[in-house]
Amino acid sequence: QLYRYVPNTRYPDTGGGMNEYHVCGVLLMSRPEHAAMVAETLSEMPGVELHANEGGRMVVTVEGEQYRQCADTITELATLDGVASSSLVYHQIENEELPEEPLQ
Repeated sequence: QLYRYVPNTRYPDTGGGMNEYHVCGVLLMSRPEHAAMVAETLSEMPGVELHANEGGRMVVTVEGEQYRQCADTITELATLDGVASSSLVYHQIENEELPEEPLQ
């Protein structure tokens, strides 16, 4: 059974928490005849950006402030109508650093 993207409302902006930002690289594969439909769906998903699409091979980034939110989005990508497979190929965590105070 295939699924269509439904916007996720599980992660309200709480205005606090850890100061980190996640960037995930995902490779999606679809049949070439489904590539346009998948690309259109990706454009509707917050935090998701399509960087390359060649014959159904798609390079996508998923970005967000919460790891769980990114992980759930990646799971949703794998179950989108027209997607045959997905692979997480990159994950980076950016931590906000406090400004350094100059030495006196």
